[in-house]
Amino acid sequence: MISGYVDRIEEDLAIILLGDEEYQIEIPCKLLPDDINEGNYIKLDIKKDKKSTQAALKEAMELMED
Repeated sequence: MISGYVDRIEEDLAIILLGDEEYQIEIPCKLLPDDINEGNYIKLDIKKDKKSTQAALKEAMELMED
């Protein structure tokens, strides 16, 4: 789990500072909950999507066979 802070919102982008190092990322506001505002703390949970990864690999392998 990664903690972040919504530093500011510029047009349609939320500028989020992550962790103690305050790495800066930009996330489109439409991907965030409607009630997120500047000054809010958020948590991000990033996980590998094994099912989608396997499906994409299978599709790529099938394309290579043709």
